[in-house]
Amino acid sequence: MIGQASPSVLFVGCGDIAQRLAVLLHNDYRLTGLRRHPNSLPDFIAPLAADVCDGVAVRAALQHTMFDYVVITLTPGERSEARYRQVYVDGTRHVLTALQGKPRLLFVSSTSVYAQDSGEVVNEQSPALGKGFSGRCLLEAEQQEAVSRFAATVVRFSGIYGAGRSRLLQQVREGRVDIAQAGQWTNRIHTDDAARVLEHLIRRWQAGISPSPCYIASDTFPVSAGEVWRWLAIQQGVPDPLAKVDQQRAEATGKQCSSALLQQTGFQFLYPDFRVGYADIFSKTVKL
Repeated sequence: MIGQASPSVLFVGCGDIAQRLAVLLHNDYRLTGLRRHPNSLPDFIAPLAADVCDGVAVRAALQHTMFDYVVITLTPGERSEARYRQVYVDGTRHVLTALQGKPRLLFVSSTSVYAQDSGEVVNEQSPALGKGFSGRCLLEAEQQEAVSRFAATVVRFSGIYGAGRSRLLQQVREGRVDIAQAGQWTNRIHTDDAARVLEHLIRRWQAGISPSPCYIASDTFPVSAGEVWRWLAIQQGVPDPLAKVDQQRAEATGKQCSSALLQQTGFQFLYPDFRVGYADIFSKTVKL
């Protein structure tokens, strides 16, 4: 596919974030999406059918194609160590083995690769030791990218929220929060900003500006879980879930993710903190 006027992008695991990214790119790039069931993809994404867990199928799908950029956004489907290893570790290996030519890679990872849990500020230079099996599997996948023959960068997203991701809103409405976690630092990024981060890096790369090997992508305002719950309760007109809790005694746990390196590239968040992001969600919610 390389050699035509427009650069080409392959989305491996063409789910929500990849499709949001595709909307931002489709006027300037030729787009292909590889997933198990690609028939539901928008018309501007050419479909490729393969399960990344099936190495033979991936090789067959990619053997006659070449791309300028490959964006890997995998999701395990279920939260088990076996599935995480199958999708992230084995799936990434299958894709790296099957790719033709020398595309530039963007691998979507998670800040769960950081095990820090005492309120520390973490950045790209902080030790990444993996928190639980999810963090360990993602680190293994990242390391495969790092030693591959491709130019690659890893984007570590914090907790993604936005339209269609309403579990926290429902938990607050129903008063189902773990008050023992009220002091835990939380980090998040809006779905629109997540897609914009990837677009930003691809367009800079296309302009000849190579990215750093790794970026943390998280908004500019790490905040305690209790502060988020309390604000969301007010916005939804429900009782404060922490009304009878002394938050000053809540233990500070978790980590504070810094996206300073990403912002130094010129990226600006549409939703720099949770209040702006959730206010936008509330403004677009149709109340029945």
